[in-house]
Amino acid sequence: MTDTIARAGIVMDLRALGLKSGDELVVHSSLSSLGRVEGGAETVVDALLDVVGDKGTIVAPTFTSGVVESEPFDPETTASQTGAVTEALRTRADAVRSEHPTHSVAAIGPAAETLTANHAYDRSLGRNSPLHRLARRDGQILLLGVGHDRNSSIHVAEALASLAYRTGTKEVLVSGDDGTATTVEVSRVGCGRGFPVLEPVAEQAGLLTHGRVGEADAQLMDGEDILRVAYGLVKKKPGALLCDDPDCWWCPEARQILESASE
Repeated sequence: MTDTIARAGIVMDLRALGLKSGDELVVHSSLSSLGRVEGGAETVVDALLDVVGDKGTIVAPTFTSGVVESEPFDPETTASQTGAVTEALRTRADAVRSEHPTHSVAAIGPAAETLTANHAYDRSLGRNSPLHRLARRDGQILLLGVGHDRNSSIHVAEALASLAYRTGTKEVLVSGDDGTATTVEVSRVGCGRGFPVLEPVAEQAGLLTHGRVGEADAQLMDGEDILRVAYGLVKKKPGALLCDDPDCWWCPEARQILESASE
């Protein structure tokens, strides 16, 4: 039987990876990849907060894209669709959540209000979105048992590069102050399945720190460095971050947009 992983063990592993007191970071995570964690997702959040301390800030994506087309988004009650760890962080009493109906983030720490405030509907994962702000503050990205296909900060680089396919909106529902549902438009965000192409480039540049947290493979990286590398990739080849799956819900459409833009 696999040993149970305790809070202290996760703290030790995170510190060995390079996290320290005062750090600001976004964590993309898979609870199951860690193994049997004593206390589950709550323990993972506790361990992250232990490591960064009172002066550090933890951010988690609390995306809800698949929900708000039929149910109105309420930042106080709408559950995160991006994993157990993100939902555990979101529901903490001291967590602050941005009010974007599809691509909100939740944060705990001194920078939480600054990072989450005024998350514009047309800046889902774009310029001046919370993940962009975090990168500009020398924030880090932690991949905990997941790959770069879950590294949402790479979408920010697509927006900064003004790629032709980063256009368009979709209608979603939000909950008004009186509890009634209102329809709003938000900027669309595409597929991340092609993002692993970034990993060998970042690896060669020495930007990735690898380690293990519990049973999970983990990577730690500087957010601004990753934006710079991703931006460089798409400037050389605008379709570099798109996947090759012809049945993908987004990438074939994006390639068509790129082809039309180049004609």
